[in-house]
Amino acid sequence: MMADPEFILNAWHVGALSHEVEAEALFPRRLLDRPVLFYRRERDGTPVAMLDRCPHRFAFLSKGRRSGDDIECIYHGLRFGPDGRCTRSPYQDSPPPGAAVEIFPVVERHRMIWIWMGDPAQADPATIPDHSHMDREDMRPLLWHVQFAGNWQLGNDNLMELSHLFWLHTSSIGGWKPDAGATPGEVYSARSADGKVFSRTLVPDITRPGVFDNNIPAGQAYDQWTATVWEAPANMRVTMGAVPAGDDPASLRQPYMEQTHCITPETAGSSHYFSGFTRTFELDRDAEGDRRFVEFFRGIFEREDGPMMEDIELQMASHDLFAHHPLVLPRDRGAVLARRMVAQRLAGEQAARGNAQPEPALAG
Repeated sequence: MMADPEFILNAWHVGALSHEVEAEALFPRRLLDRPVLFYRRERDGTPVAMLDRCPHRFAFLSKGRRSGDDIECIYHGLRFGPDGRCTRSPYQDSPPPGAAVEIFPVVERHRMIWIWMGDPAQADPATIPDHSHMDREDMRPLLWHVQFAGNWQLGNDNLMELSHLFWLHTSSIGGWKPDAGATPGEVYSARSADGKVFSRTLVPDITRPGVFDNNIPAGQAYDQWTATVWEAPANMRVTMGAVPAGDDPASLRQPYMEQTHCITPETAGSSHYFSGFTRTFELDRDAEGDRRFVEFFRGIFEREDGPMMEDIELQMASHDLFAHHPLVLPRDRGAVLARRMVAQRLAGEQAARGNAQPEPALAG
């Protein structure tokens, strides 16, 4: 395989949500511009991920059938086990020597199935980003998947710069400011450390009702903050909290909402967006109420963020943002730091493959 320089291979990507890969199903998905087949072992339900391509005539294995834990190609009947090796060739006494399909390391964690599509020897599960809030049953975790026609780094840009809420999302979650500029006393910060980007926005002395119940009594002024932790390639954990105006934010024991945002390339120009949240409010909703929650958030992305990123994809002749000399605003700092880290990771992987190119000079 010729590695695409737009993708970070030696990293954990979300390949699917746990509930998408059902017990007996063959679940295909294109990831990093390669066809991948997911399924679960019969004995314990652990996930398997293999290249969705028969090595004989390159048929999609996902269009075949299961024989226990083996996958049988619908074209000529070759079977492949969960370790990738061919277990049966109908016209030979034994499988052809060396016949196998590529198997990818997978780990199921935080209600998501993570896949490693680079060097398997480097696939350390300890480096999977922390989305453990999605394991909190008491906070009613919800997850969903959306696709958009744009490069995966546009998703990083979008989610690391949240001032667009008050312009792009005026009809849904961001229309509360009469003037969408900074609120008096508002503080924004972004920094990088330990291979991550940390950004935070604190808005003091808010008197309007919260978009969601933030555990502050109605009519009482409060200080609100949103904090994001980003890890390459495109994993973000966002916490939202509020305390009575003037209180120490450290006094808050539990944010009222924690969000997961993970973006995985489908191709260079299209992406999978896996999103979800936990909360401390409206925990008495039934399954239909939760479904409406999911459709509300999914609808925001499908109507607003997704089309915007598709427009930007059309505008860009390449996916190197800084090659286009963009105007950089103060609130872009978190997104710029993430772009820099991605560029360093991409350059490092290219160098390791013996195909090094000069690292781009980045503005900001």
